[in-house]
Amino acid sequence: MIVAGALIAVATGVAYNLGAALQKREAVEVAIGTKHLLRALAKRKVWLAATVLSTFAWVGQVAALALAPVALVVPLLATGSAVLVVLGVRFLHERFRTSELVGVALVAAGAAAAGAAEAGSTASHEALRFSVQFLIVIVAAVSAALTLRWRTGVAYGAASGFGFAGVAIFSKEIGDGFAKRGFAAVPHLLASPAPYLLLVVSLGALSLLQAGFQRGNAASVMAALSVPESIGPLIAGFALYHEKYPHGIDAVILPAGLACAIAGSALLARHGRKLGEPAGIAVASG
Repeated sequence: MIVAGALIAVATGVAYNLGAALQKREAVEVAIGTKHLLRALAKRKVWLAATVLSTFAWVGQVAALALAPVALVVPLLATGSAVLVVLGVRFLHERFRTSELVGVALVAAGAAAAGAAEAGSTASHEALRFSVQFLIVIVAAVSAALTLRWRTGVAYGAASGFGFAGVAIFSKEIGDGFAKRGFAAVPHLLASPAPYLLLVVSLGALSLLQAGFQRGNAASVMAALSVPESIGPLIAGFALYHEKYPHGIDAVILPAGLACAIAGSALLARHGRKLGEPAGIAVASG
């Protein structure tokens, strides 16, 4: 079960990043602010197709979270960010500084190491209290607002990552419901705030992500997104779902992997393009 969940997580990460590449291409074509950005993008067929692909990827994420521990699944989702470097150069005609490539590599490698450290654990299906679910939304919103003070593409990516961390937790709630009750879980889920909070947080995070795509390289934005998206559910896995912390060498690899991912994100943050800065400055090599 855990191996299946891990494989689904990797495939899901690749699918998410393929969708992100298409969304990035469309986002830079729309000259409009964040407030009305989603409305404008929803009229573009390619962006809608990319969003459909991301929706299928979300289904894979729900399945992976039902089969494997949060601390294994979420970091593995970030390994697909390497796909965006290739697509960014070949498909989006983006240019990367050496420091940006190193940052993306650190995030992907750190996330993979953190996931590997949790490979032997078991998944928990403990449901969260309703008050805790609302608290998760509040923490994500405040963290995103504070991050947006920097107004760079990387900052928008990181801000959306706090939202997608909430998405991962609510996705686990839904996946766990089906894992325990099958389709009989539907009325129980509809009576809980999880699916509704999932929808609200998803729309907010998606809007911030598209704004990030307008301001920075797709790979850099997604790498910045992956750090809070990984750390938030990791904390939830240990603190809220009471999943067991790894022992032995894995107990060292897990925090080392997270530190590596955070270092990569910090490196990316140094080169984020600020709102209003000409694109030519952002993509210049050096």
